[in-house]
Amino acid sequence: MRRGQILSLDALLSLVIVVMVIGVVINANDMIKAGITNLVEWYDKTNIANNMLDILTKSPGYPRDWEKNVTAVKVVGLRSTEYSYALDYDKLMKLNSSINVVNVKNSLVNLSGGRDFQLEFYLTTKNVSVSGNFPEIINVVLESSSGSGGVNLKIDGGNDRTFNVKWVILNKKGRVYENEDICNLVRGVNVDLAVGDILSLETSETIYVSAIRQGGQASYTLPPGTIVTIEILNVDIGQGSNIEVNYGGGSCPYEFKIVGQGNVRVKFQAEILEDLSISSQFIYPTNSSEPTFNFAIINGTVVNSIDTIIKSKKASPWIEYQERRFVVAKLIYSKTIQIMQNQKRELIVGKLKQNIPSYAYLEIEVPQEAGNVTFVILDGETPKGLLIKKDTPDSNITAILAWKEGTQNIIKFYEGNITTVRIPWGDIFSEFNPEDGAKPVEFWLYENNFSGNVILRDRGNIGLLLEPKFEPILIKLWVWDDR
Repeated sequence: MRRGQILSLDALLSLVIVVMVIGVVINANDMIKAGITNLVEWYDKTNIANNMLDILTKSPGYPRDWEKNVTAVKVVGLRSTEYSYALDYDKLMKLNSSINVVNVKNSLVNLSGGRDFQLEFYLTTKNVSVSGNFPEIINVVLESSSGSGGVNLKIDGGNDRTFNVKWVILNKKGRVYENEDICNLVRGVNVDLAVGDILSLETSETIYVSAIRQGGQASYTLPPGTIVTIEILNVDIGQGSNIEVNYGGGSCPYEFKIVGQGNVRVKFQAEILEDLSISSQFIYPTNSSEPTFNFAIINGTVVNSIDTIIKSKKASPWIEYQERRFVVAKLIYSKTIQIMQNQKRELIVGKLKQNIPSYAYLEIEVPQEAGNVTFVILDGETPKGLLIKKDTPDSNITAILAWKEGTQNIIKFYEGNITTVRIPWGDIFSEFNPEDGAKPVEFWLYENNFSGNVILRDRGNIGLLLEPKFEPILIKLWVWDDR
């Protein structure tokens, strides 16, 4: 073999090896480049969702108070300007109601880099319910139409029978006689009721009330469990009462009837207790299967159709998902609230920092028509019910506030004029110890059957005593591109 041939073979082998190495390097470079490109694209896609949620949840937006004028918004943000760790409830609600406003929609499209996306917001939801009936209140003064002539009063168990009571209390000349104590006052079979005396009792059976006086007759049939209060009022004619608790045919102190005719006025009040039940249920975001509100923007258009959203997601080669958990600062309050429809909703939500002054009250105005409106109150952990009713267009408005303290039924009655009724805020939101922390309170519209507007006015500026409640919120975001 010739020397030149050997050298030529070595050179050829070397050349082949060099070419192979160069090819491998070039191929590896292409693979690395493709991998880096894919990694960058993946990171970019992942960052869209992350960045979008960061801007939404960590910034109040621009302008910072954009929720007051959505047509001027440049960047939508949900962070509270007062509480750096919380989202703003008003901004959330404004986003939901204004998603079709061009500036709001364009801001979100810019945040997504033109990609398609879907947002779901899960807030703490509450459901309040009322079952049964509110207590019925009878509150009248039985008197003759002329102011004289007196009242012929009879309260019995029917057919002139005595009736049984669970308890009885007599306030006589400033002294209180309760149950057996009253037996010391019996003369013969009677206890005389003088002017100024107040008799209270709770019935164990149905009783019948009849009051005959000049100008008409009043009669009532009251069920067991009714609380009755009778007060003897003078008419300044120098006559005695002649109305008495009669134990004839009964037994002291729990079985009697009330009879007599006297030249007096009788203030008669009866509280007919019913099976009223008020409850509230809280559903937290992590336990909720349905979002409080949601929307999607696909190719720059707001979409709410689930089928359209699913179809668009399937057409995309990739979908990125992110979620955030925060708290939302929730304070709902307005000095004047107008109710124009029958829709269950929160009217006041917050936490009371201090007790409400005794002079502060809620004024409720209703239209001059027969109807009623029901409110539910969450006073700390105590649910309360408030019924406002007007029996006829010309009758006075009455209000009944009812709740339970343990097993005890608490009832408060209020009477207004033909257009308004006033209720002390201190009855609605009871006294508490501020040293134990602020007390959560809520005031809900539950049901309204007035056809005209109902107006609530805060006569006491309790908004100054309210601070936000902080409730959990979950935000879910999907980003994709079906172009």
